Amino acid sequence: CGLCGGNFRVIGSRCRKVIESDGSARTLVIRRLRCRLCGKIHHELPDIVIPYKRHSMETVGKVIAGDESVCCEESTIRRIKIWWLALRVYFEGVTAAMSAKLGLMFAAPASLKELVRAAANAHLWVHTRSAFLSG
Repeated sequence: CGLCGGNFRVIGSRCRKVIESDGSARTLVIRRLRCRLCGKIHHELPDIVIPYKRHSMETVGKVIAGDESVCCEESTIRRIKIWWLALRVYFEGVTAAMSAKLGLMFAAPASLKELVRAAANAHLWVHTRSAFLSG
């Protein structure tokens, strides 16, 4: 566990759809894990998934790089770019802090995959979903 260092126990799985850069949808089976010490539930995400994003890591990376070959609507491309501009500095700060604290080495500049993985695995992911604010 990234929070307490405990071991995980598999408690089930869930389906997660990811939209590829060619527009096709792919269904993944994500394992749900519970920490034996703190009881927190974690999801084992593969490298092609960005937490809380419908599009794959490859698609988001292409949009950020300005590649026009992605199969997305203009509004989706605009939202991805806004998300990246808002959080890029934060992700880079997470990797810099992890480098200083843990001695980890990241490529300069770090790739989208490295930035996302570092923030998600350190439990420093910024939730941008408004569903948590309702009530």
